[in-house]
Amino acid sequence: MEITLVGTGSPVPIPERGGTSIALEIADERVLIDCGPKTVYGLMEARIPFGEIETLFFTHHHMDHNASFFHFAFTSWTEGGRASLTVYGPDGTDRLVDALYDVYAEDIEYRQDIYPTDGISNIETELVTEGFSRGMDGWDVAALPVEHSIETYAYRFDEHETGTSFVFSGDTRKLPSLSEFAEGADVLVQDCNTAPVDEDRVPDGDDQFVWRQHAAGSGDLDESTLTANHCDATDAGEIAQDAGVQTLVLTHIMPYRDLESMRRDAESVFDGDVIVAEDGLTISP
Repeated sequence: MEITLVGTGSPVPIPERGGTSIALEIADERVLIDCGPKTVYGLMEARIPFGEIETLFFTHHHMDHNASFFHFAFTSWTEGGRASLTVYGPDGTDRLVDALYDVYAEDIEYRQDIYPTDGISNIETELVTEGFSRGMDGWDVAALPVEHSIETYAYRFDEHETGTSFVFSGDTRKLPSLSEFAEGADVLVQDCNTAPVDEDRVPDGDDQFVWRQHAAGSGDLDESTLTANHCDATDAGEIAQDAGVQTLVLTHIMPYRDLESMRRDAESVFDGDVIVAEDGLTISP
């Protein structure tokens, strides 16, 4: 099993972090989890042959988790040679795929004169609901409903031959059920959206792309919505400790956060290894 953090950021765009996306190599298959902004470029930078990805899981349908789906669907077909694609996700997944065919009908028709129609004309969707699980070829996947502002799922992947397991929390507040779901996992990639601002990370004041509200931190930003729908590093560490996982990865990181503070907060309540996510980082349990 190999886990590549393709995008580790939030809805607020910054150059060094794309939207949420994880590539998983499991039992000789390549799987994609979420498809946020910059996903295709992140896959290319990580040297992952995205034309081999024929399975995609969505945790939920917020922009920072699905905005690159159309781009991925096209490029993995036309440039990557993908022959088929199955998209799993909550309510709205079928509408997302239908929108691809609606908005890009003429574009698809044009490209079908150049590329084989397989891979774009036959995208399938499967609805994820509470209790979802599937036995794949050499691996299993299961979903857990978590608590966010919209319907959202965590996913657990278990590889038969190696016995390794990986859990991605999706976006969620702290839940006891998530620790139970992640019990004994080798790696937990956990939403950790809220953290103090590190002023040294804020660009110079004359930079037109400084997100001033986020640079100011809690002084100018009402974080009540964030804290109600996301975890902080202490929450993440407590989830990982209760689950008994080996490695905790903190992701979904807002701009200008104090990354060392995040690490320390997680380590204060978790005995295992703590990693603060970066785009392109690969983890091999």
